[in-house]
Amino acid sequence: MQMPLAYAWKQRIHAGTRVKYPLLRNDWSPDNPNPERRGSSGYSRISWDRALDIIVGQLNRIREKYGSMEPVLVQADGHGQSGYLQSLHFWGHYLFDMGREHLGWGWWTQQMRNPDSWEGYYWGAKHVWGFDDTLGEPPQDAVWDDVLEHADMVIFSGNDPEATGLGMSGSTALAMPLWLKKAGIKIVAISPDLNYAAAVHADKWIPLRPNTDAALYLALAHTWIAEGLYDTEYVSTHTIGFEEFQRHVLGEDDGVAKTPAWAEQITGVPSRTIRALAREWASKKTTLSVYFGGPKIRGTLSHLVGRLEAYVLAMQGIGRPGRQFLRTGAPSFYKKSLAQVPRYPEVDRHGIAMNPMIEYAIGKGPKSPVFIPRTLATEAILRRSVEWRGSSAALAKVEDQFERYRFPPHDAHPGIRMVWNENGSQSGSWGHGWKWLEALRSPTIECVVGIHPWLENDIPFSDLILPAQTHFEHEDLIAVQRSDLLAMFYQEQAIEPVGESKSDFEIHRTIGERLGLGRVFPPADQWLKAVYEGTLASTKLGITWEEFKKKRFVLYDCPTWDEWVDIKKEHGLGPHEGGLHWFWSAAGGLETPSGKIEFVSSRIAALDPDNTERPPLARWMPHAELQGSPRSHAYPLSVVANHPRFRFHVQGDDVDWIREIGKVRGPDGYLYEPCWIHPRDAGPRDISNGDVVMVHNERGAVLVGAVVTERIIPGALGIEHGAKIDPVMLEGQLVDRGGSINLIAPSPGEKCGIGEEIKVPEMNVSAFLAQATKVAAAEIAKITAVAGMVPAQR
Repeated sequence: MQMPLAYAWKQRIHAGTRVKYPLLRNDWSPDNPNPERRGSSGYSRISWDRALDIIVGQLNRIREKYGSMEPVLVQADGHGQSGYLQSLHFWGHYLFDMGREHLGWGWWTQQMRNPDSWEGYYWGAKHVWGFDDTLGEPPQDAVWDDVLEHADMVIFSGNDPEATGLGMSGSTALAMPLWLKKAGIKIVAISPDLNYAAAVHADKWIPLRPNTDAALYLALAHTWIAEGLYDTEYVSTHTIGFEEFQRHVLGEDDGVAKTPAWAEQITGVPSRTIRALAREWASKKTTLSVYFGGPKIRGTLSHLVGRLEAYVLAMQGIGRPGRQFLRTGAPSFYKKSLAQVPRYPEVDRHGIAMNPMIEYAIGKGPKSPVFIPRTLATEAILRRSVEWRGSSAALAKVEDQFERYRFPPHDAHPGIRMVWNENGSQSGSWGHGWKWLEALRSPTIECVVGIHPWLENDIPFSDLILPAQTHFEHEDLIAVQRSDLLAMFYQEQAIEPVGESKSDFEIHRTIGERLGLGRVFPPADQWLKAVYEGTLASTKLGITWEEFKKKRFVLYDCPTWDEWVDIKKEHGLGPHEGGLHWFWSAAGGLETPSGKIEFVSSRIAALDPDNTERPPLARWMPHAELQGSPRSHAYPLSVVANHPRFRFHVQGDDVDWIREIGKVRGPDGYLYEPCWIHPRDAGPRDISNGDVVMVHNERGAVLVGAVVTERIIPGALGIEHGAKIDPVMLEGQLVDRGGSINLIAPSPGEKCGIGEEIKVPEMNVSAFLAQATKVAAAEIAKITAVAGMVPAQR
């Protein structure tokens, strides 16, 4: 089953925002860039030759003026489309790396993609149980065999495979909850909203206030300790530091016992419900399930949630039969040696072509020693200087989190002077989006190059826009690896290129040729053939490249149950064993210094013991984005920003069919992004279904359409992230009519004073505070567009 967006992609190809030709901002020139006009200027069509002349001229100017390419921030990361080679978003790093190697450019400033889907596990849970290669989450080897055979209950902790799964794992993600129900396993959903998976599959929904899961976990632990409901033998043999955690839970260290009554005031979950959940969790073989981690793992101090989640799983003997950490998706890399579901290990390792730019994408560290995490790119431009710990590279070893970094690398450095933007979604997919758009208009930025198929989100803030293709306009390889099977497709070109667009690969290859780097960009077919010939389809099945292009696909077989049992036996697992069974059996072998689950982190205690934000023992910590904080007097509502159900992150919000499904039509006929609001919050604000509402805080404002519903807990707003940014003026204020909620999300640097080191640069794109105010119809009528956002492409 495809996600709805796939069926509507034809509209996306031919959207009115499609960039068909190279475009140059009307009021930009090398000598007078007028940076303050970015985002409000018009554009004019230019030729590819002129566009290439401008790019080469700007790169040469940067090198001559500053001595290297270090002043160029290369934003080449993110999902892109589905292609293997042509629509990949890492070619900018490759181009600049080849310029360093062959043209003497020196280093460039690499924007490091942060662990955006795993923040709390990456920055927190790693210090409890390790798992560097799976970004802080337990590996998923054969975990479904264990869960379906042994588990009695599964906790969906913010998990919504009905929304997230379609864009990542297709129908597999939708099937997995059905497997649980068919096996007779009870599902309990814990989240601020009754999300789509909870509504369809859960036997019980426990609503809690956003970003308060840490308090809930502490109260569960208190009940287990008080009533003797935890696995004392497991804790004594498989963990260290529990005694200190117990003292904190009982309030012996701070005078506050973390009872269910205490947690009720923070979470909004009745104390009787917390006790009932604790008792049922302990009495049943209970597994906790996520997709990647949910909004709870991407909020302020979410590293504490990640650690405390690991603590409670340890108290119930994680790894014992039926007691696992379960992901409702099947990416190949979440494993030690075996996939979640039956697959031949050889096929898992060598069945599909590997991403050629993987070292720039999901790596163990930055390729360039001059880099900035994606979460701090705004600070690097606006603050001029920023210091932090941890490279944020996805597969970096946990020790990297104690390393100190700074940008610029030295005081004489010129800082960021040029931006090379391939992804176009910084403002809509990461936090503090309005600030990022402000950074693009900084007077220190001399040139912004945007490479994208559509004029959306960040791209209208470019000086020069190069038209990229959709994946229907060129040939490529397509790998299927996040489903329950593995396959590889040859994607033929389906339509002629729109306008003068080129694939991302061809754009960089064309630039490379103009620079004298043509030899490091072999023709696409040659590159595709080379990587294909390294796969099992060629080496084992004997299908030549030309035969594969005619056949168009290879669908690899999965093992029979008997074959799978034999494979598991070779890996030390019984027929219904998987997940962390190996750790339960060995009582050691984790990547922590002790080899055990650590309630008190040995690494933090040794390397950063005085860190008050991430102390050796995870504990409850109030912060500025919580209800009850001083900020909540002005901004009393907490925003839950889920993955969109009908979009894929920011992709597809310009498709009419998709907009008509999920949007709220306002009194002006505009289709507004839905905002779930509880009747208790809507009533005092005179908000009714279909009203236009301004959601705002000190960072800015967005407009949304009200959906008054009891499917969201009082005190929270539910707004899916990724809406297309549509800046307008309302009563003299710049607001986003599109409802892109990440525009008003906080920056990691807000936890610190200006100039202070950011010790944990985690991303916060959910569970932040805002206010909701009804916008009267008379005010809506006064909305005016920001001129120049949609250029003429004559």
